[in-house]
Order: sequence, then C-alpha cells, then structure tokens
Amino acid sequence: MTTPTTEQRKLGESIDRLVATDGAGRGVIDELYPAARALQDGPLCLEAASRLAPRLARGRAVVLATGFPMHPWFMGEQDGPVGTATLARALVLAAGVRPVILTDPVNVDLCAAAVRGAGLYVRPVDDALTLPTTAAVMAFPVDWDEAASRAREVLDTLRPSALISIERPGANEHRQYHQSDGRGLTAHCAKIDTLFAAAKRAGVLTIAVADGGNELGGAPIRETVLRAVPTARRCACPCGGTSVSQVETDVLITAGISNWGAYGIEAALALLLGRPDVLHDRLIDARVYERCAEAGAHNTAGLMDPGADAVPARFHGHVVELLGQIVAAGLDHGRMYRDPRYPWL
Repeated sequence: MTTPTTEQRKLGESIDRLVATDGAGRGVIDELYPAARALQDGPLCLEAASRLAPRLARGRAVVLATGFPMHPWFMGEQDGPVGTATLARALVLAAGVRPVILTDPVNVDLCAAAVRGAGLYVRPVDDALTLPTTAAVMAFPVDWDEAASRAREVLDTLRPSALISIERPGANEHRQYHQSDGRGLTAHCAKIDTLFAAAKRAGVLTIAVADGGNELGGAPIRETVLRAVPTARRCACPCGGTSVSQVETDVLITAGISNWGAYGIEAALALLLGRPDVLHDRLIDARVYERCAEAGAHNTAGLMDPGADAVPARFHGHVVELLGQIVAAGLDHGRMYRDPRYPWL
C-alpha cells in the first residue's frame, strides 16, 4: 500500500467532499458517506488509490464491473459505464495495465462504446491482454451456477491485480437484485457478485463505488442503508427482502453519483503519482457520455440524453474540471506560503 503524505491526505479530503456532493438530489449521501468513511482510516478515494497504486503493473489485468439494467427496457444507464471507461483509461495511462470490463449481456455494446469514447481500443480478451491502450468488454453469466464457474475461470486465467465495481447492482439476502425504487432486476443481471466474493476470499483487492445502497459492496453499511434509503428495507418484488448487497469489498466508496466516485479514484491516483494526465478532462468526459448514450444507455430519467442520474453531461464535466484543479494545486501544495504566487502584484 502506498502511504499518502499529510498534504495528500488533505487533498484527498477535498476530492471526497466534491464527489460526495448530492448533485442528483437523492438525499442519502450525507448518511452513506460517513458510514463508508468509518470503515477506512482516511479519505475514501485516496484509500482506494493508495491500495491500487502498488498493485498496478504493465501487462497485468484489472477487472472492472459495471452496468445496471433497469425497468422497463432492462438496458443500462450511463452512470457506471462512463466512470468505468474513464477509470480504465486512467489505469492504462498510470501503469500500462490491461482493463477487462465485465457486464450484463445486454450492456456489452454500450460499455464498449463508452470505452472507445475514452480513447481505448476494444478487442477480445486475448488481444486486450497483450496490446497497449486496449480493453476487453465481456458479458458475465446471468445464471448463478454458470457465474460461479466463470468466476473461478476469470481469477485463474486473468490473475487480476484488483477488481473494481462501479454502479453495479448487488444481490440481497434472497439472491435478488433491485433498482433504487425496489423493483426486481434479477433475471437481467449478470451474477458478478460471485466473482467479487471469490476474489476477496483469494486475497485479491476489491473496490466498490456506490451511490444508493443497492449496489455491490454495500454490505458493511447495511444498517445505514436500511435507515437512510426509503425503499431499502422492503423491496417491491415478490422476494419481500431488502435491497442491500450481501457482498463486502476491501474499500467502499460512496459518492453522490457513482461516476464521480470513479473520477475521484482517478484524481487520487494522479495526485499520488504526480501525473495530472492520469485524470481525464472535460472534453473526454463529454465524448464518453455521448458515445455511451448513442449506444443505448439512458440517463436514469428514461432518456438517452447524455448524462447520469438525470444530471446533464456538462455538469459532470465541471466535476472533472474541479478535480483537475485539486490535483494541479496538490502538485505544489502550500506554495502560497513559501513564495509569492503572483509576482506581478
């Protein structure tokens, strides 16, 4: 684990405050963030980045999971695939890693479009493991038994250095998946929970990014989710259970919008590595949203307008810009107190 400096921890707090802003007006992040923060020693995005950094190596695979098939189309939203694509780009730029993105069968095309929007090639997994600036996008099984078998295969063949889930539904105590209003999604969801549970048992680093409590990784803050999220205690499907995931990850990042949590990991990596280019910019962000929407991903308001959680894409770009400013300031932290910043004054 990379140990952040005192200055980096301070800037990590700024990153967390920004990405944990309630930009979507959901009204739950003010409770979910402190609950997740209580599980870690420091800022959440910096914690994830500091654990990731020493595990990243040229040619090594990192598995990213995303995609949230929702009623009534059972297609994915832009929240998740966009942040996954930009984080995949960041990991490639940071260390030449090989991203492998897992999703539901129905969401492969939109995830691939997002990855291309982020500037990476999309190729079959064998090519992606050998070619630079290339990612694989693969469907994971929706059947539980098949998923368990595939989980073992993924860990044995890819030997990933880390697994990262971004806005990925998590199964409840009855092995059922739900969207934020409590309606069931189980038949349409890839059972990626099996992979994360197996990876954690095997000692592989696991990270989850969530914004509403019904995502993979939410198990450690279960009681907070049940209290804070109106639909969490009893779902709207026949299972009659909660909407809280049973899977626990090594690091849980709660953000106002999950894409922002992925951006926060990028910013924290850029800060730790002294590499501002690791964080994507506003123009790339806009392009990823556009490509993802064109491929069929909705903006959570039921429209394929670029954006996530009903927040238009341009506002997500502003978050990226602010994170970039935090990183830029952090590379010369405290300069104002050492010499004049504005010598012409």
